Amino acid sequence: MSRSQFIHFLAQTILAGVLRLLALLPLPVLRALGRFYGNLMSVMKSRAARTTGTNIALCFPELSDEQRKDLARRSLGETGCTIFEMAAIWYWSPLALKRLVVGFDGQELLDQKLGQGGVICVCPHWGNWEITAHAIANRYDAIALYDGRRLAEHTDRITRKRTRFGLTMASTERTGLRVLLTALKSSRLVIVMPDQVPTRGNNVLVEFMGVKARTTTLVQSLVRHTGASVLLLTFQRVPRGFHIRIEPFPEKAMAGDQETAAQTVNDEIKRIIERDPAQYQWEYKRFRRLPNVDYYA
Repeated sequence: MSRSQFIHFLAQTILAGVLRLLALLPLPVLRALGRFYGNLMSVMKSRAARTTGTNIALCFPELSDEQRKDLARRSLGETGCTIFEMAAIWYWSPLALKRLVVGFDGQELLDQKLGQGGVICVCPHWGNWEITAHAIANRYDAIALYDGRRLAEHTDRITRKRTRFGLTMASTERTGLRVLLTALKSSRLVIVMPDQVPTRGNNVLVEFMGVKARTTTLVQSLVRHTGASVLLLTFQRVPRGFHIRIEPFPEKAMAGDQETAAQTVNDEIKRIIERDPAQYQWEYKRFRRLPNVDYYA
């Protein structure tokens, strides 16, 4: 084993040990630790804090400086919750995780659509999407798209934990996209998170929260190739756990041009964000790779 491999192994082992220890704690304590960590990021003006501040300033110009600072602080606290909740989601028993799902709206709608064929669930980075691995995979034959390059050296561990309840993971590489097409043609459920800057495939420049952003055309492409239905899927953080909602999506927009379809996806995500803006992943550089502008310089 080389020195770099040993360091990587040691880091992974320490991370696993820390998460296992944290998994001994109840959810309220994990969330309190997460919010403390988020406040620490805010005070230290970390990269995540700077990016969060930039994104909120771009997307909420109507807020005062104090309101934007307050939203950024609360958002970093929610991000901290997402990080610390992973200990529970990765290591708690199925029964313990089942108790965290305190509400599940729209299951009948999803069942109805699956009876007609494949279903694409558009799932924004809002609340804690990691609970998908248990809450959805325990009920449905589901497959989720992920970008291995963003997970970097953590890819193996994260995909292993996400699949422990039967969720299938497909990478954004060409082979992974073929897996999605096959799944939809077999009347399976496919989960797509389209609110990040595309690293592969076709994309268009449309508005996200009022700001131009590179947006994937994947959802429309999957619909055109398979005739799949489209729904919205969210996992809202609530006091005793998570509230899952499956909602209708304006599917007619998928028959239009690429810009109209992508704008519709972004508009629906905006509608979700407005329910509780602090629960959105603002620390991600959503407005990268734009012509003649660098908001994060």
